[in-house]
Amino acid sequence: MKISEYLIKAIQKTGTRHVFGIQGDYVLNFYDQLCKSPLKVINTCDEQGAGFAADAYARMTGFGAVCVTYGVGGLKLANSTAQAFAELSPVLVVSGAPGMSERKGDPLLHHKVRSFETQLNVFREMTSAQAVLDNPETAADEIDRVIHAIYKTKRPGYIELPRDMVQVEAGESRISFQDHLSVDKAAVDGAIRKVMAMLAAAKNPIVIAGAEIHRFGLQQSLLKFLDRSQLPFVTGILSKSVVSENHPQFVGVYAGAMSPEDIRQAVEEADCVIAIGPLITDLSTGIFTQHIDAARTVALMLDDLIIGGSSYPGIGMKYFLEMMIAAMPEPKQPAQPIKRHILAPFVPEKGRAVTMERLIACINTFLSDDITVIAEPGDPLFGGLDLRVHDKNEFMSCSYYASLGFSVPASIGVQFAAPDRRPLVLVGDGSFQMTGMELSVSARYGLNPIVVILNNGGYGTFRHMIDGDFNDIQPWQYADVVRVIGAGKGYTVSKEEEFVSALEAARSNNASPTVIDVRIGKYDCSERLKMLTDKLKKRVK
Repeated sequence: MKISEYLIKAIQKTGTRHVFGIQGDYVLNFYDQLCKSPLKVINTCDEQGAGFAADAYARMTGFGAVCVTYGVGGLKLANSTAQAFAELSPVLVVSGAPGMSERKGDPLLHHKVRSFETQLNVFREMTSAQAVLDNPETAADEIDRVIHAIYKTKRPGYIELPRDMVQVEAGESRISFQDHLSVDKAAVDGAIRKVMAMLAAAKNPIVIAGAEIHRFGLQQSLLKFLDRSQLPFVTGILSKSVVSENHPQFVGVYAGAMSPEDIRQAVEEADCVIAIGPLITDLSTGIFTQHIDAARTVALMLDDLIIGGSSYPGIGMKYFLEMMIAAMPEPKQPAQPIKRHILAPFVPEKGRAVTMERLIACINTFLSDDITVIAEPGDPLFGGLDLRVHDKNEFMSCSYYASLGFSVPASIGVQFAAPDRRPLVLVGDGSFQMTGMELSVSARYGLNPIVVILNNGGYGTFRHMIDGDFNDIQPWQYADVVRVIGAGKGYTVSKEEEFVSALEAARSNNASPTVIDVRIGKYDCSERLKMLTDKLKKRVK
């Protein structure tokens, strides 16, 4: 089997059906092989857009792939790959490269930077495993090694394919991977007894469901634990919608001081906190404003367990969660619905200007079971935390790495990953100007995202920290973008009744993208964003 054939089949074995990217001369031959394979190649407008689409695809399906050329293509993927690494998204990056035979004498070939290893060295910093397929005898082993590392770590991997190796015969793969978990049974038994004692003594315990539950596919285990324990639970910014928010034991989204008071009290006044798969960052904790007593906390992490501040290394999250479920008796009756944070119903007022708070309430009434919300960092994310999504994985955002420009290309990845889901994109006007023209890709492939642009004339998040002309942008007629790309419907609104009408029109437009340009006040923002920027402002100054 040729090296290119082996790589394509290895990608297929992951269950991946699509590869995102842009061709270039160093990857052209392999691109041709990809297009002749069962994999569907999705050409985007820009390599970073391809990377974001692959990231979103991976979050939905468990594996994503992006393919680009060397240097000018690969280095454009540095940002999206860094995000995937930071947020545990399993993406395979395949880059073409100059042929091994043409590197002799260190010539100045186009797209080269400092050396032929520059791009490889960059990706060493942001991937879990890397390989250059420069040896036919080991190429198959190297492909398998990188893909195995992606699965194990849920972080990106990097494969570089010199163009004169594409048609070379590969040797057979000679390695197998077996991940054995070796645990100290006595330590596990002692840890289980300690946790059960903490729960038995607790009067108001709570569960925090973290992002790693989704990344490692533990939703069903979480649901079983919640059913056995009958405990209330919250999610965080990174784990919003890890399971349905219509679950009767769901309280709300917790983010330190950014949380509504009833949610904050439910977590911070709990006398026992079970945190499963938490990814603790400044944004997820409201800039470290959470107040949770470590002595009353049990934290299950990927390769560690912490009980009351004491560490039990080597006891993994999945294994200990299963042990906790087994230690709990079957409940005698279904859990009673938990008192949850109440969201105000929305009734449009004729002539009233749209505000962020009211916009989120309006979208809440619009959401249906088939919609996946993709929220851009900033107020689309923080305001969007108050949306009540209907099913698991129906809310997506890069809420730790927080790269602007993620949401529009992410909608492409979401819709190819789950054709039964319709993306609703919440994006600021500044972010849209970065990557919004990826809507052209949506139009080309017959996708139908609904893109709601929060148009406040620039970068509103930063205005609340330090204001200045640098936060302003050139105003666009965003609704006319659909005319530029040759497909879709566009609406410009500023009043509540106009916004409701535009959303209903978008619902009926199933054949193409819909763009809704929502004009809001220059300094208007959600209460959560105000809380966050008040904290960030002190750090900036």
